[in-house]
Amino acid sequence: MGKLFVTVFAPPRRDFVAEFSPQGGAPQLLLLHLRQIKTMKTMKLIITTLLIICCTNLEAQIYKTNHFKIFYTKLDDKNIKEIADSVENNYTRIITNLQSQELQIVSIYFYADSASFREGVKRWVRNPPVWMQGITLGDSAIHMISPDVPTEDYQTMIRNTIHEFAHCVSRHINKTINNKPRWLWESIAIYESNQTSDPRRLSYLVNQKPPALSELNSLSSTDIYDVGYFIAEYLVEIKGNDVLNTLIKNNGNIQQTLNMDDEEFTKQWFAFVKKKYGI
Repeated sequence: MGKLFVTVFAPPRRDFVAEFSPQGGAPQLLLLHLRQIKTMKTMKLIITTLLIICCTNLEAQIYKTNHFKIFYTKLDDKNIKEIADSVENNYTRIITNLQSQELQIVSIYFYADSASFREGVKRWVRNPPVWMQGITLGDSAIHMISPDVPTEDYQTMIRNTIHEFAHCVSRHINKTINNKPRWLWESIAIYESNQTSDPRRLSYLVNQKPPALSELNSLSSTDIYDVGYFIAEYLVEIKGNDVLNTLIKNNGNIQQTLNMDDEEFTKQWFAFVKKKYGI
């Protein structure tokens, strides 16, 4: 059962506030205006009734690891340890790769379906794109559609969760890095979560037309999810292990870090991909 917090304001307001973790996983805020209450005894009775209702319908549970606190529902009962281990086992590797200090405990909120996820995050993303399956809030909270949602591939959703954690690490290093620039923000998370594919199946790469960084930075394009792994792979294998941390800190300043402009950078990472993958 998830945690439930109650605050009662004495008259003349007579408001009741309950914060709890519902079926969707994310904490919600309930505010009821009880203006007609005449006595504290009546107020206590109503509060008790509301607590019983909340607890009866409460499905969120909490699973803790050394570095994560995971809010989950009955959907994940059968394999929550496996899910938690998948994220926990990548913690040290990612903070080491990105040369980050340890993060505070990261809370992960799993939602039982896409509809509850979109409802849960709309306070931060008013109109989340249909393809969105996860979001980070600062460096210590992740909101995700559950890996156990039957409409999604389980292993893909595990990698998506690791992807979001890599975002948390980037934000821990530089609070301003969120999509600034997008090509770097996503490339690092894609690389660290091993979300790779075969570049020989990307027609625009086969046709020798790699997307410009300006295209990859556009929120209307999803090309970064195709090529982000290869960009980060180029950076690490050709420029060294320190380069990702440096670029996170200076918000992807290629000129300062690599002494090349955006156009030259695109040529260089694509030349690396052509040679390595035989395009």
